[in-house]
Amino acid sequence: MSDGPAQFPPIVLGTMTRHGVEPNRGWVTLPHSEALVCRYPGEPDREFQVLWTQSDRPARELFDALTGFLRDAGARRVQWWFRDDSTPAGLEELVLASGATTVEDQVGVAREVGELRPLIAPGVSVSLVQDAAGVDAVVDIGVAVFDEPRDQDRRGLLSDVLAELDRGTGAWVVGMLDGVPVGRARATFSHGVAPLTGAAVLPSGRRRGVYAAMLAARLDLAALAGCRWAVTKARRDSSLPVLLREGFDPIGSERAHELPVD
Repeated sequence: MSDGPAQFPPIVLGTMTRHGVEPNRGWVTLPHSEALVCRYPGEPDREFQVLWTQSDRPARELFDALTGFLRDAGARRVQWWFRDDSTPAGLEELVLASGATTVEDQVGVAREVGELRPLIAPGVSVSLVQDAAGVDAVVDIGVAVFDEPRDQDRRGLLSDVLAELDRGTGAWVVGMLDGVPVGRARATFSHGVAPLTGAAVLPSGRRRGVYAAMLAARLDLAALAGCRWAVTKARRDSSLPVLLREGFDPIGSERAHELPVD
């Protein structure tokens, strides 16, 4: 590792704040001035998400107002995210004290794209998603690993993927083990920064070098797109050791807690 987060410009560090957050495709944002709240309309029982909060109100006042807003919108459960710039102070502790369970504990990391790449393990390969079969792998692996919605518009997703490729603003890749799709991951490219997102590997492909191979492929794509920096988020007990070994440095943290609100 290098000397720490001071080496990174504000545009990189900003990816670990509310400015680096947007809802996933298919999710609908609900209007709220102090939080980014979204829901997936195709599955009414799926938990809502609070992707960030930013408020000058006391924690208890905001908590009561926001949980009331969520109940009125039909939420039964909410996945509530907190980052280093989340406000007000004390809100995360209040969410946990109200019966929430921590479901994500991630570290943001970044590095220069450079030329350093993970080695590709035997039997592992990576392909660029450019057709319906690739999109099917992206969706099916996301459903299996992250419990993502099953009813996604795959034709629409393929159209978006091809449009990003055409513009040079992003790409999905699929990791293969002995020719079988077992992983998927995404990279986007903007203002010299490549956020690496969406990485998921099926149990059958874990600890076989699939994640590392998809990381190498996305760093190559970032270099082709002219990006200087790569930034991503890692679970402490899975991808973080790989990323630290490959020259990434911590730049922030985020947590998600699931709270019943009905």
